[in-house]
Amino acid sequence: MALTAFAVRSGEETRQVQMVCLDDLVPADDDFRRIEALIDWDHVRATARPFYRAGGAGRMGVDPAVLVKLALVLAWRGMPSMRATLKAAQTDMAIRRFLGFGLTERLPDHSTFSHAQTRRFAGSSVFEQLFTAVLRQCTEAGLVGGRRLLVDATHVEADAALQSLRAELSPVGDGDGDGDGETVADRGAQAPRRAKLALAEPRSGPIPKRTASNATAVSQTDPDAKLRHKPGHRTHLVHRAQVAVDPKARVIVAVQAERATGSEADALEALVGRARFAGHAVSELGADAGYASLASYAKLQALKTTALIPPQPGAKHPAAVAARERMRTPIGRDTAIDRQTHAEGAIAELKHHGLGRARCRGTRKTQLQLLAAATAINLKRLLAADQAQADGQTGDPAARHARLAAIRGLITVLGHLLTEIDRLTAAETSTGS
Repeated sequence: MALTAFAVRSGEETRQVQMVCLDDLVPADDDFRRIEALIDWDHVRATARPFYRAGGAGRMGVDPAVLVKLALVLAWRGMPSMRATLKAAQTDMAIRRFLGFGLTERLPDHSTFSHAQTRRFAGSSVFEQLFTAVLRQCTEAGLVGGRRLLVDATHVEADAALQSLRAELSPVGDGDGDGDGETVADRGAQAPRRAKLALAEPRSGPIPKRTASNATAVSQTDPDAKLRHKPGHRTHLVHRAQVAVDPKARVIVAVQAERATGSEADALEALVGRARFAGHAVSELGADAGYASLASYAKLQALKTTALIPPQPGAKHPAAVAARERMRTPIGRDTAIDRQTHAEGAIAELKHHGLGRARCRGTRKTQLQLLAAATAINLKRLLAADQAQADGQTGDPAARHARLAAIRGLITVLGHLLTEIDRLTAAETSTGS
């Protein structure tokens, strides 16, 4: 009989019946276990209760906390869809424990979550209040500076194809309201000349390509989605997501989904209002040149906020000259660096947390997806701060920088002392003393 140096696994052990507890299979430092302790789920149920009807016919509804947890799991893991999230939850013990389901319990169907996101919670403030509660915890943990706010925007690809575009036709008024196409001119006024219509000449050759724009076409599947043309990129339908970030620990303070039309600066007043509602002072606001306009400078001045926004290159009005001078100061240069680092960095993170593509149609439903992704980002900040405190580090970046500066100073002094000792030793050796 040959001797072996290893134990053979035949697979019989996997068919043994064992008494196990799901809670024991999940490590104590698991992310979802820590997230569960951070959020008041009874408050989540209270905010969702008005959207459920008690005593109705049919089976009991799924716990709204489970639906919100599913949205957080999707955003936290960056899953492409709810189908993929539920498929992962079938074998992932950490997700099952987070949702409150046992090893053999059947998970909710993906259509249940779709109904909640598109119908039940579409007009609610469930995700908005969850985002605000997590943001409050970030503020209490010292992760929000409360002075400077950085704003940037990104486009989220809509759940609609270019083939859904149809020409947008508006009825032409005829002046007298009888629909006969004739106009009735006022006395003493010249009657407007009507355009004459004529048949086009017959043409031959290839059919010319038709071009569409937001002014001439609208999507039949998602009317809120707008066309985006960018050189070097394919044309597609998008929504616009506005993100406001505090630079102290890159905590997202406010978000807003909107149609991708008009100026990006139109959302500044709403973003400042959301941030101040959450307790942020917004004494300074930094953004890129896409937000620069005479109206935006005047709006921020009325809000008593210093606009650290570089003006357009050709702008010469007094507000642009003053803004250009502010951007040349140390505060302006620091704000520009913070915007590139933290605002654009937060948007890149959001893309990896479920914001790469809209899963539902409509601006309001995109807002719910944006809130879930932003909540996941802020939860990451909270977990990182808790881990730093557990490791004996402070969660305050300013204190950490001060400690590093003190260490560098001590190292410099020590280097000078060693140099002086070497010089004295060399002098004593040369004199023979």
